[in-house]
Amino acid sequence: MTSLTITTSPHVDRNQESAGQELRSRVEQLGANLAEYLSALVAQVPNRPSGPQALGRALNMTTVTASRLLKALGQPNPIAVLQLLPGPNPLRKMVDAAAAIGTPTEVCEAARVHVIAFDDLIRDEAGDRGSLRAMLSAWLPEDRAEFEGQRRQTIFKALSELEGVACEFELSTILFAPSEVTGKVNLVSLKCLLGIDRIRPDAPVKLGTRRLSTDGDQEDDRVPLNLDGAPALSDLDAVRLDGFCNAPPAPLVARQYGHHVEYALGPTGFGRDSKVDLVIGELTRDEPMTRKPNTDRPPYFFTVPEMPTRNVVFDLMVHKDLFEGATPSLLYYDTSSQGPAIAADPARELDLRYCPEPLQELGSGIQRSRLLEFPRYVSLLEHVGEKLEWDLEDFEVYRVQMSYPMVGRQITLAFTGQPSE
Repeated sequence: MTSLTITTSPHVDRNQESAGQELRSRVEQLGANLAEYLSALVAQVPNRPSGPQALGRALNMTTVTASRLLKALGQPNPIAVLQLLPGPNPLRKMVDAAAAIGTPTEVCEAARVHVIAFDDLIRDEAGDRGSLRAMLSAWLPEDRAEFEGQRRQTIFKALSELEGVACEFELSTILFAPSEVTGKVNLVSLKCLLGIDRIRPDAPVKLGTRRLSTDGDQEDDRVPLNLDGAPALSDLDAVRLDGFCNAPPAPLVARQYGHHVEYALGPTGFGRDSKVDLVIGELTRDEPMTRKPNTDRPPYFFTVPEMPTRNVVFDLMVHKDLFEGATPSLLYYDTSSQGPAIAADPARELDLRYCPEPLQELGSGIQRSRLLEFPRYVSLLEHVGEKLEWDLEDFEVYRVQMSYPMVGRQITLAFTGQPSE
């Protein structure tokens, strides 16, 4: 379930592309001008105050604003200058204060002209400073991850209050191994929700497992098993792996719809002292494997966070005898309109979204899979290996880790033959 990060559709509107380049050129020029003229102003303030505290006192600014100004003016990238500068109003007040204490008039007027241009840019092109920052972050890769992380954290807080539930840590792990049946594979799916916090007692909590049809296959006997090999729904206690929970284990109910199984959290208390954990493991044997790496229909695996979560990890562990010579790439889909996406499906190109988090290739063996958020993780994997008599040193491990993931976004690892960006 992880793959290539694609940020644009191949069908680019050339007029939009040209307009974007023109705007970027104007932004870069304005950033360069502001850096030049504001630096000249700071350099010619009487008595040449040094450092943010002294500059703040001289120009009637807080130390924080003065520090932000100096940091912005020290940036070599003119777009980063605009991103870090204080807003137009503090800059106007600074220019007025500089003029009042005797900074040369021509220096102050030149700076004021470009501060006004900065204000015009915000009003005409973005609407407000937050929207401008979003626009500029697209041209600053080092800033975009931080920007998106902050916005996702804001969404997490609001959504957890609206939904009445939140989770500290979500882990989805898929182990993929050859079957004894030629042309088929075995698959283990582990799902761990740690620190489930119901803010409201009636808040629903669910997670699903999906066996997607391949080539129109609609077999009715493709059902998940527990790690002992029995149908999952016939013995939920064996699906639950309560020994690997940190908090008290969560009550669990389940039901099946065709190839899909839906698990839900049973009745619990609510509030901080009522947090629970849920750790489950499913086995699917002899799954048909018709998709081939590096084709237009590549094998793929995915997870979709279904509740507000502070941190999510998606691990894919692939046996060395499968997909030899192929590595996955990271794809990130919006599922809000059409549900889960088939990887590399041209019909879902417009649902691809930018993903700032990288795909991590952890190498072979499970010892490199340790997680600070889940100290029992390696023990859980060892338990799976012992149950199924799998040598987990033969598995290559790939990971995507994301803070405050968007609910309903599909993190996909697909063997497309394309490198992750």
